[in-house]
Amino acid sequence: MTPFPGWARTLLGAMVAACVAATAHAQSYPSKPITLVVPFPAGSTTDLVGRILQDELAKAVGQTVIIDNRGGAGGGVGAEAVARSAPDGYTLLMGTIGTHSINPAVYAKINYDPIKDFEPVIQFGTAPNVLVVHPSLPIKSVADLIAYIKANPGKVNYGSSGNGTSNHLSGAMFVARNGLQATHVPYRGGAQAITDLLRGEIQFMFYHYLPLLPHIQEGKLRAIANTNATRIAALPDVPVMKEAGMDDFVVSAWFGVYAPAKTPKEVVTKLNGAILKIINSPQVKKGLLAQGIDPAAGSPEDLRKLNQAELARWSKAVEQAGAKLSN
Repeated sequence: MTPFPGWARTLLGAMVAACVAATAHAQSYPSKPITLVVPFPAGSTTDLVGRILQDELAKAVGQTVIIDNRGGAGGGVGAEAVARSAPDGYTLLMGTIGTHSINPAVYAKINYDPIKDFEPVIQFGTAPNVLVVHPSLPIKSVADLIAYIKANPGKVNYGSSGNGTSNHLSGAMFVARNGLQATHVPYRGGAQAITDLLRGEIQFMFYHYLPLLPHIQEGKLRAIANTNATRIAALPDVPVMKEAGMDDFVVSAWFGVYAPAKTPKEVVTKLNGAILKIINSPQVKKGLLAQGIDPAAGSPEDLRKLNQAELARWSKAVEQAGAKLSN
């Protein structure tokens, strides 16, 4: 038998050592606190979702989980920070439809690749957007809003929690499909946009319904449609966009946990299993639904496939809406 040359033995030894190290790392993981980067400000829907996971994951793995809010660029600032982090499972991202599907289409340049720079861990949940207007306006339906904007071209503003978010694209698609002239006003988070809508400084916006619900119930905002496929139990009288006359207008924001690329598969598998149990627990399901989030789960590969499909979908949608930014 021909003996292995020296370089081959060295390479084989290195590979074996790497496998042993990865297995040992996975077995001892986690041995220190985990940081969960939330790429939006405190109080945002993504932050609420992140904090639900924070508490339960800490219990599941026996380590502290720290929330690091890094807002900016539609979640791009936080996503980039995680992409550049050590691939050891100690820095995770609460990614969104914005960070991983819309940003690459909206921004002329982003400093991370949503597929190559991350290891998908698990999808966490989905949430529809609700279309709300300031109640001082003579608008009680989608048709009324379209007519109002057409009667006031260039004088109507709509807000969002930032460029590249699902609520931004919902507004951009609405304006483009109806041939309207309205100005997008991006904020660094949904709370700021809602505040300005309550003041009447912007006239309408699409956003996750839970933060809007108290204002809707108090009559401070008027809900005229939602972007879900079906009506929302908390707002049974609010029609979906199709009922309001707009076909093929279903937009559900989604949230998913990601690790940096090259994070050991064993660590990703361990995280997926822990979070899957968390999502399937009655307590967490109830908590997510109470926050207006429909629980979701699955394998890392399921999230990867969703990510790839959504990238293709939103690239086309952004082009049709003319929502591309020059950065």
